[in-house]
Parts: sequence; structure tokens; C-alpha cells
Amino acid sequence: MARQFKALVESSFPPGGMARGKSPFRFENMWMKTDGFVDRVDSWWNRHSFSGTPSFLFAKKLKEDIIQWNRQEFGNVGRRKKELLGALEVLDAKEGVLGLTETERVERNEARSQVEQLLSLEEISWSQKSRMLCIKEGDNNTKFFHMMANSHRRSNHLSFLEVDGVIYEDGAKVAAQVVQYYKTLYQESEEWRPFVKGLEFDQIGESERGWLERRFEKDEILSVVRDMEGDKAPGPDGFSISFFHHC
Repeated sequence: MARQFKALVESSFPPGGMARGKSPFRFENMWMKTDGFVDRVDSWWNRHSFSGTPSFLFAKKLKEDIIQWNRQEFGNVGRRKKELLGALEVLDAKEGVLGLTETERVERNEARSQVEQLLSLEEISWSQKSRMLCIKEGDNNTKFFHMMANSHRRSNHLSFLEVDGVIYEDGAKVAAQVVQYYKTLYQESEEWRPFVKGLEFDQIGESERGWLERRFEKDEILSVVRDMEGDKAPGPDGFSISFFHHC
């Protein structure tokens, strides 16, 4: 009988529970709304030289540059929005008491414009995290996207595991049980296996076999990528399909 491996999902860690590891890289589609971002990607791609597999080249060439650019130039959208809203509150209060100079009016208009842009970026980000493809951004759905994204996070959260009736809460023991489970998942435990010798199966011709085993053409790959939804969950490298659509 297969070993019982039951995951119990909770919304918060118990005291002394599992520690979070390093957050993986996740490409934000909102970055592409920044002026000149595609040109930046092209510049980053061409200025480095690495050796290795294509996936290694792709990851090493772009991830660190994007992370550094996000940290040093793009910044935290939520923090920037909070600062601008604070500045607007001060200017609005001053207008009601002393009035605003022409320079301050210009500053307020610029701040309002920046807040609107940040709200749009914020909605794109939460839309991507929610992976709700039936609802498009631009209709003030940020709260709904936020709720769905948090729901995904809670669903992906493991507080403890029950294996063969034993509950594991310690992070290291939970991790060890997960590793052990997948180590033995595809191991064969039966000594006897059925045989197909002597059975007749329909066969395909040489032309069909050659077509199935042919190398994928570049245009065929590009066509498939273009047909994919841009807000689907990212691949193992953290890049969304929208990145490949635009960059």
C-alpha cells in the first residue's frame, strides 16, 4: 500500500515553524510599462559574456541586472505611492490655509500624475500575482487581484505535514519528509511486472515517425510563445510569458 503523505495547509506558521528561504526571482510585468525598459534589456543582454547552457546564459545575463535596476532606479511602488500621497496631503492642507504658489500647483499636478501611474503599475502587479486571466487590468480591480494573490499564497503555504499518522511541525523535519517522499515516489516496489511480448500494436509509418522526431523550427517555437497568455505563472527562471512577448 502506498505511503500516506498528507499536507495540512494553514495561513500562519506556528511558533518555531518553518523558516522562509531566499525569495526566488519573479519578473514583474509592470516593469515593461517603464519608458525605455526594452532598450535596457537589449543593452544588458549585449554587454555581458558568459559560457554555458542557453538557460544559464539567459538567467545570468538578465536577472542580476534587472534586480539591481529595480532596487536602485525603479524602487518600491507602494513606498513611492505612500510618499507622494503624503506630499499631496500637505499641499492640499496648505492650499486651504495659505493658498499655493504657482510652483506648488505644478508640483501637486505632477504628484497626482505620478500617483495615477503608480496605481496603474500596482494593479498590473497584483493582476499578475492573482493569475486571473478573465479580468483585465484598468477597471480598478486592484483590491480583487490583491485578494486572489493572497489566496494563492495561503494555498501554497505549508505549516506542517502528516505522514503515516505522524505530524511534523519543525521546518527541517518537514523539508526532510518532502525530500524523502519525492525520492521514493517513482521507485519500483513490485517484484513482478507485466510483459507485452507477443502483443501486436498498430505502428506508424516512416514519414509520420520522421515528422514526430524532427527538430522544432524557430518560427514554430515563436508562434507557440506568442499564443500563450502573458500573465500565466512564470517558468522556473522566474520570467513571465509577457517578457518574451515584448522583449
